[in-house]
Amino acid sequence: MPAILLALGLSAAADPVRTTPAFTELVPTVSLPPAFEDRLIYYQSFDSPDGAPEVNVTGAVPNALELQPTGFRGRCALGPQDTGLHLNSEAFSPHRPFTASFWWALSEDAKIDGVFGLLHLAGARGFISHFSRGKGEWCALQHPVGVLQVYYLDGIANVNGIYEGDLLSKLDLRAGVWHHAAIVIRGASLTEVYTDGAKVFETRNNGRDFLPEDQLRDLRIGSFWGTRAFIDEVAIFQRALLPEEIADYVTALRQMAAVGYPQ
Repeated sequence: MPAILLALGLSAAADPVRTTPAFTELVPTVSLPPAFEDRLIYYQSFDSPDGAPEVNVTGAVPNALELQPTGFRGRCALGPQDTGLHLNSEAFSPHRPFTASFWWALSEDAKIDGVFGLLHLAGARGFISHFSRGKGEWCALQHPVGVLQVYYLDGIANVNGIYEGDLLSKLDLRAGVWHHAAIVIRGASLTEVYTDGAKVFETRNNGRDFLPEDQLRDLRIGSFWGTRAFIDEVAIFQRALLPEEIADYVTALRQMAAVGYPQ
């Protein structure tokens, strides 16, 4: 594989990289560093009058969500039970660089045997899924854990990545407490999970890269099973954000929220 493709986080079969923004002008409800605007393809803050996305060049049509008056920044949304924010577009295929970034808060206190979803990217067969599962028969868990799965993709070994042996001891999972999540896919094979600006898990495909033929395009953000979750500031990029970029973004947004900026 040519070194230049690896440096750009692309597989050999990847499409040409966009070098100009996918939109003409951002609006005040978009809270992103200028460096993030390159290859931003979807942004939904839920602060526009009808809650519609401020940036959407994906062709995806978002499902109806319950707008809430107070989110992490401005308004937020509560997705339907077992759905979350539901989008479908070829633009989400992880054979290209991919980042999904969003803020989330549970709608009720987490239980030791509870479960909630965060992100699910599925194809006709196979998926990439990020969620939390609690105590129970599944994997003989004794405490809630974080999970990243890459499953049922022909030619790629299944991954059942369990991390954080006791999530309740690591995160404040009371109702209404906000956290940031990011899923980053680099080089069509490395999937990284970030929580509150820190990398908590990663896995590299064993077998092959993600391909367009996987049709990984059906995206759910927020809780798609179990406890419902509020979501805010949803941003999707055809770019693999760097760890320091994610950390700086989370710090900046928390500082803005702490001082109530903007009013």
